[in-house]
Amino acid sequence: MFLAKFNDFATENNLFAKGDKVLLAVSGGKDSVLMAHLFKLAGYNFGIAHCNFGLRGDESLRDKNFVSALADELQVPFYTIDFDTIAYALSKQLSTQMAARDLRYQYFEDIRQQNGYQKIATAHHQNDAIETVLFNLIRGTGIAGLHGIKSKRGQIIRPILCFDRGEIDSIIRKQNYDFVEDSSNQHNKYTRNHIRQTIIPAMRVVNPGLEKTFKNNIAYYQQVEAFLEQEVLKIESDIFIRTTNLITINKNKLKAQAPIIVYELLKPFGFSGTDCNSIILKLDKLSGLNFFSKNYHLIIDRSNIFIKPILVNSNKQQQFNLADSEVFFMEKRFFQSVLNQTPTNLKTNLNTLFVDADKLIYPLTLRNWQQGDAFIPFGMNGVKKVSDFFINQKLSIFQKAEIPILVNGNGQIIWICGLRSDDRFKISAQTKKVISIEQFI
Repeated sequence: MFLAKFNDFATENNLFAKGDKVLLAVSGGKDSVLMAHLFKLAGYNFGIAHCNFGLRGDESLRDKNFVSALADELQVPFYTIDFDTIAYALSKQLSTQMAARDLRYQYFEDIRQQNGYQKIATAHHQNDAIETVLFNLIRGTGIAGLHGIKSKRGQIIRPILCFDRGEIDSIIRKQNYDFVEDSSNQHNKYTRNHIRQTIIPAMRVVNPGLEKTFKNNIAYYQQVEAFLEQEVLKIESDIFIRTTNLITINKNKLKAQAPIIVYELLKPFGFSGTDCNSIILKLDKLSGLNFFSKNYHLIIDRSNIFIKPILVNSNKQQQFNLADSEVFFMEKRFFQSVLNQTPTNLKTNLNTLFVDADKLIYPLTLRNWQQGDAFIPFGMNGVKKVSDFFINQKLSIFQKAEIPILVNGNGQIIWICGLRSDDRFKISAQTKKVISIEQFI
């Protein structure tokens, strides 16, 4: 009966195809040992991978040897690795548990790709899903945190999610399967262990059918989440304007949304619930307010909100020497040519610059706009702040940041690339040699 339940769950949730190779993450505990035996009994094509995190001394080595022997018994390929988890956690400023999680999933993915496995199977079960929901509720969560552990996510599958801990214990005992115990599971210093050993038993006193209740609740929350995702996509298509590396959101339309919708719209960019509450409160404040997630920069402007990826080294400068025929800056390409005579027709597009070579002091510099920048726009006599020029051009703050500024060796601005050159460097009747610079986006 338990094998039929396992097969039915895999089929109903379309976890993997019959001929797929599946890599099983096996620690040696009851859950992963049962998963390995079920794959063998069902006749699936699989291999076993085990990580030794070196956190429990001889016990860690015992687990590694046990899983190796299990792979031999089941006659399947075995992959293992030893990690210095503490050193990795310190270098990445992570907790030991998070470091171990990152290390094992990256290792499993490497093995999957290198050996032609289609899926990675982990031994999460129904009680793990309950613990996850409670953990998320305690920590704070959106609707996504209430659906527990899904049966599949990308290449990761959870094929024994159909069983609870009691069922697993019963099957292991009746089939007389050997396994090893992880002593760290008994330590209440870990939040999940405290939830498992203290909170859930107390809840079960109130509701003896806790597992069934949570199973029904999780199924309900998954349906709510799916509905919410569809509604959010509709709203996003109405209020988001996507261009290359920039998302523009109509501020008034965003203000009309409920806080939960704002959170769901901004969550993909790494903004937390706390971030979203702050953003909502600041929508009517002065423009120019900035918010940052790990990978994105959000700014509240006058009538719009802009979201842009944070570019690594986006504020670096690039020198431009006379001998350089080509340079790259801010994902743009610049070509430089020396002309020994003035072109007969200087009418060109905004991405081509002609200047008097004798007025240039090399090396030139390509850089971002800076506060205080000023120039004399071509055809004018007076000095104008670049910030005022940008306002006249109706450019957003993000658009300003994407425009390279070409600066002479004496600090004078030669060209706001693609928009306007400086009058001081224009070609005149006295010009003997011309420099041509073309910008390609």
